[in-house]
Amino acid sequence: MSTIMDDALFRRAKVEAVRQNRPLSAILEEALTRYFAEQLPQRGPQYRSVSETWGAMAAPPELIREIMEDEDEYFES
Repeated sequence: MSTIMDDALFRRAKVEAVRQNRPLSAILEEALTRYFAEQLPQRGPQYRSVSETWGAMAAPPELIREIMEDEDEYFES
């Protein structure tokens, strides 16, 4: 996997990895895990709109948003 990121931020992550004697990937994984836990705490670990169904199809978040927007228009008119 490759990604592009700010050089200064990448250097800080590398320095922290050396300081903690951990792989850089572990530092980045921990940072992303903390970020998502802070930004999306209500969604839980699966980040899905529907986590369990009883024979129905799970709907992606984009479809749910579209349906909700359509319903708003219906009830406003």
